[in-house]
Amino acid sequence: MIRRGTGLLVLTIAGIIFTILQSWLIKEPEELNITDIKQPIILWWKKYGTEGKRTCGEFQCYFSANRELQAHPFLNAIIFYGTYLSFDDLPIPRPRHIQWGLLHEESPRNNPAFVNEEFLNLFNYSSTFSRFSDVPILQIPGIEDLMTTKFFVPFEKKDLLISQDDFAPLLYIQSNCDSVNDRDAYVSELMKYIRVDAYGDCLNNRKMPEALKHDYLEALCDEEFYKFGARYKFTLAFENADCEDYITEKLWRPLIVGSIPIYYGSPTFKDWLPNDKSAISVRDFVSPKELAEFVEKLSKNQSLYDEYLAHKLVDRTLSLKNERLLSLYSKKPQGITFEESLNEFECHICKAVSTGNKSKKSVVTRSHFSCPNPTSALTRKVNPKNPWVDFWKVSKCEAKLIAHYVTNNMRINKTVFEEERSKMYLNKEC
Repeated sequence: MIRRGTGLLVLTIAGIIFTILQSWLIKEPEELNITDIKQPIILWWKKYGTEGKRTCGEFQCYFSANRELQAHPFLNAIIFYGTYLSFDDLPIPRPRHIQWGLLHEESPRNNPAFVNEEFLNLFNYSSTFSRFSDVPILQIPGIEDLMTTKFFVPFEKKDLLISQDDFAPLLYIQSNCDSVNDRDAYVSELMKYIRVDAYGDCLNNRKMPEALKHDYLEALCDEEFYKFGARYKFTLAFENADCEDYITEKLWRPLIVGSIPIYYGSPTFKDWLPNDKSAISVRDFVSPKELAEFVEKLSKNQSLYDEYLAHKLVDRTLSLKNERLLSLYSKKPQGITFEESLNEFECHICKAVSTGNKSKKSVVTRSHFSCPNPTSALTRKVNPKNPWVDFWKVSKCEAKLIAHYVTNNMRINKTVFEEERSKMYLNKEC
């Protein structure tokens, strides 16, 4: 018979043994002693991607956001997520053998320094919206999403919505009214010649339906939002910047729901359309008035209108004519997501640091993030009143200064840096 006190002691000892065994058997990556890591280490400068050991084909790498690994002898590369990158939080000094990767799917609106060659040259690998980056971030919907008629509203019903429910033929939804390309100026002028229902904060002239009113920005890919957009004949799809290959959901959403996109943004967007008549390019018209006249003509002629919706109304073998898109779908019919690109980029760097010639490094160039100086969508010229014009100029100073600090292994003091940047800008040294 075991006494009560003895029984408690036995249970306590058993509990301790179980805890120890559990810690040995279930060892989380972040609990791993860093001296035990024997694979090439790739450090996320801000926590974003994989955490722990990862297999990439025949290679293995250890990914982590633990900055203690910065001094580890197996550290080979550091990946930066562009949105979180801050000039006063860079890993300086930078050892010569440490390679830098840049993941950035956004336009330069949140970090204009990226438009400058001096800054981009600091990186060895890139995953951006550009087709020329090491791992392009395409974010293309799957073939079933593109061809589905789940949300499709036929021409006759859209006509009824216009005549009976006072719908405009054009839909515009923007809540970010501070764009690099003055898109609101163009839409405002367009409104003089054709009706536009503008929801959101920019040029607002119509209330959002109650079901979407409070959180529509969080529900842009929800079915209710898709159904809402599908009721319009046309959707104004204006990007916030005009970078090469920078194509977002603003184009894909109307293509998915069956509303003809009227697109302004990437000059290369037609490279990904289902066929030659899947969208209307603002750049094909000399003025908003000319565009309005063309759209009005389509809006009143069903046969002309339906030509732009062949991917909804015609068999896919006849409507999908874009060889680039067909080639992609032959390999990935489900399309490409941001997460897939992120995973591929991690493995790209893992393989590169495992096999590459360390004396010869690749360098990111402007082709990986090609964004011209800000021009107005309305005038196609630089608008001196647009504050982004000055931001672009300041970014040149910032890029040169950052490159100087990094290449000379000088730590950046934010106050001193900003003073130097302002001095360079005022002296026109950028």
